[in-house]
Amino acid sequence: MNSRTSRTQMLYTLGFVFFLICAFAAFFTGVKVGADKTEAKYSHLIEADGASEEFSGSYQQQDLVTFYHNVFLPYREFKRNWNNEVDSLSRSTDARENAATLKNLSILADKQYDKVNQDSIFSGSPLLYQSQLNILKSLTLFSQASNKVSAGSSGTETAKALKNDNFTASAMQFGLLAQKDFYDSMLKWGSKTNSKIPAVPSELKTLSFIQWKKMPLLLKNASIAEMMLNRGIYAGYDPQDITAKIDDMIYSGMASSLKLQDVQSSVTLLISTGAIQEQDFMKWREQYYGKETMPQLPFFYE
Repeated sequence: MNSRTSRTQMLYTLGFVFFLICAFAAFFTGVKVGADKTEAKYSHLIEADGASEEFSGSYQQQDLVTFYHNVFLPYREFKRNWNNEVDSLSRSTDARENAATLKNLSILADKQYDKVNQDSIFSGSPLLYQSQLNILKSLTLFSQASNKVSAGSSGTETAKALKNDNFTASAMQFGLLAQKDFYDSMLKWGSKTNSKIPAVPSELKTLSFIQWKKMPLLLKNASIAEMMLNRGIYAGYDPQDITAKIDDMIYSGMASSLKLQDVQSSVTLLISTGAIQEQDFMKWREQYYGKETMPQLPFFYE
């Protein structure tokens, strides 16, 4: 009797252990399948070995120009439209109009995704490669966020729900990270062109105006791009627009009259007051940056 009971308990124990093994196997198989699907989705962007190594031919001006037109410009257009549409949504009181806006945002994200989604030719410039991948992730998440949020009669509440959605937050983060990688790529190009330009941005500490004035334009822009990433500043203007606004505040004496002493506090003031506009860089390009080293990218010259 005892022997039979012991065997039964042992069988139950073995059965339970077998069940746990199967459960864990199923779980990890599911995770692997999911990871494989994600990797397959972006497999056309993955270059063996090349994506993680830099060589002497990387970060040429043609790389930057090609990236700008094929990747960054479509995303820049999306970002501008996204901000404008969400701003319009916050003032709407029509439920059908709100639903249409969300649908249009999803369609726009998918449309720009198709423009950006092409075979990567930036294997020799890892930062550009990673920036392209992050932009694709950003557009995917923006599309999902627009489909996920329900439109109500209050545009204000709908816009708030869209802005606070986790997918939207991640989409913005990927977009700002992509922007930082692009501006860091310009810095690498600049270091090959001008020995006075560092290849990588310095660690972000409090930047005094004395330090700031000694920095080349590309380093200023890369530093601002990192600040925008850290602060979650997802706006239609570009890092060089903030750079130009800060420089004008310094050289016009406005920063001194406002008792500002560093770049970080200046950025805080400019963002909080909505003082930065698209194309601010172009207002002061000739005045402040005529002798600066810049790649031949349209948003620096047009």
